[in-house]
Amino acid sequence: MQMRGRSFGLRDLRIILQCINQHRDAGRTKISEIICKELDWRQPNGWLKDRACRDVLRRLEVMGLAQLPAPLVQAPPTTKVESPPTSTQSPALAPPIAIGQWDIDSPVTDMPRVIELDLAKSGPSERVWNYLVEQHHYLGHKVVVGRCLKYLVRSGSRLLGAIAFSSPAWQVKPRDLVLQELGFTTETIHERVLNNSRFLILPGIRVDHLASRVLALATKRVVEDWRWYYSVDPLVAETFVQPSKFDGTCYRAANWIEVGRTKGYAKVGPTHHNSQEPKQLFLYGLNRVMRAKLLAHTLDPDPADGS
Repeated sequence: MQMRGRSFGLRDLRIILQCINQHRDAGRTKISEIICKELDWRQPNGWLKDRACRDVLRRLEVMGLAQLPAPLVQAPPTTKVESPPTSTQSPALAPPIAIGQWDIDSPVTDMPRVIELDLAKSGPSERVWNYLVEQHHYLGHKVVVGRCLKYLVRSGSRLLGAIAFSSPAWQVKPRDLVLQELGFTTETIHERVLNNSRFLILPGIRVDHLASRVLALATKRVVEDWRWYYSVDPLVAETFVQPSKFDGTCYRAANWIEVGRTKGYAKVGPTHHNSQEPKQLFLYGLNRVMRAKLLAHTLDPDPADGS
């Protein structure tokens, strides 16, 4: 059987069933961790793929091949919603307690001498990141599916903004055409491209060139962190700019290259709907060689249409 990117044979199934029977009282999470160790099922960075394993266990139970113990922690009962919300954004987030340690209101008009990026990976820092983006970014905060690294941007105790990089868009024609001409395959694009999914400079900060400086720092930092967390060396970053709201000035100033526009399609369930404003697509090489290749690449006079 093929599930979650792995083939399971009869021997694997025997190991899974044995682990379930021997460790029923330990709970599903512990069972999945033990199974991953027995099957040597790990992420590229060596971490156990226990979440994927729990999904496999649930599928085996549905198929009648395994009987799982009851969850140790029961989910709270859900209430039926008569009509779906009209907005796809997450509901307003309450200010996290940790926000009190930061200054988010003082005006900033001069370029800070030191700018630092704090990785907001779970815990209080990520709750602060989520709150700031939900309150001040025009797209709000949404749960990211796939790989993602978030950063708080600060100078001393003054928070300046927030930025995030995540898994790339699955299919974007102008990006794919450019990168395929540079030797990328579809698999390489999905694995080695990052999406700058959120970038926020907080209100009250009026400093020329600050955004492009933050971009330069963030694109350098994320390469190191992405390698550590996911055991992957990213090669290119992408981002989408909504032209009715922004000109992409900070990306151009940071040497990102516009390679085309999307067609405005958005994936809703299994289908795509042409319901969004077409966006400008920018690419940035995450090392000197890739930046040189993107710069030397001959683009059409008119950016290619995308999807």
